[in-house]
Amino acid sequence: MHMTFLQLHTNNLPALQAFYSSLGFTVTAHEEYIDIPIGTTLLRFHADDTPLRGGYHFAINVAVSDIAIVREWLSKHTPIIHSAQGATIFQFDEWQAHAIYCYDPDHNIVEFILRREIVSHTQSSFHATDSLCISEIGLACTDVPATIAQFRNSVAIPDFFSHNDEFWPIGDNHGLFIMVRSPRLWYPDTAIPAALLPVTVKFHTAPNQHWQLDGYPYRITASVD
Repeated sequence: MHMTFLQLHTNNLPALQAFYSSLGFTVTAHEEYIDIPIGTTLLRFHADDTPLRGGYHFAINVAVSDIAIVREWLSKHTPIIHSAQGATIFQFDEWQAHAIYCYDPDHNIVEFILRREIVSHTQSSFHATDSLCISEIGLACTDVPATIAQFRNSVAIPDFFSHNDEFWPIGDNHGLFIMVRSPRLWYPDTAIPAALLPVTVKFHTAPNQHWQLDGYPYRITASVD
């Protein structure tokens, strides 16, 4: 599964434009939104007059062989999120992945993740242009198993390794929906609750499928564009 488009909402468009530009991403400003190509995914932040509570959690696949290279780059631009024990690199054995995290000005949690099953380049430095795609978006649910069941009535996406009633990833290394029970706090050791915030996603899979569930502000569309 590959996300070609991800739209998130914001009450603070100018600050997000400045932040992502400072990281080295190309940001195109429009009257009501900004567009940020991240590898093969177009990230859009849309201005919203409705107050938004909580924060988004999304992950970016990176083309490196050592996540410490990304940490060195990111730490020059913004503080890195630490665990309670002071760790800045997080290891996921089952997923064969390593990740680092930061906040953007909206307190969205931005994850940069190295996945061993994806071919990575041996290099000594990292830049924003070495980002491959957005590979994860967190979606808050009041009832995770029931939401997964509703989802699969429209879209056939497999489970991704272990899951439970509070945390249930579906998809693959190139694209994952991370279904979590609200108001669970976003990982790692943040005080940001998983909230029902508006999300629009387009992703490559079988065409003419879409998912819209009553009570959730999510629009997920399968596309072959």
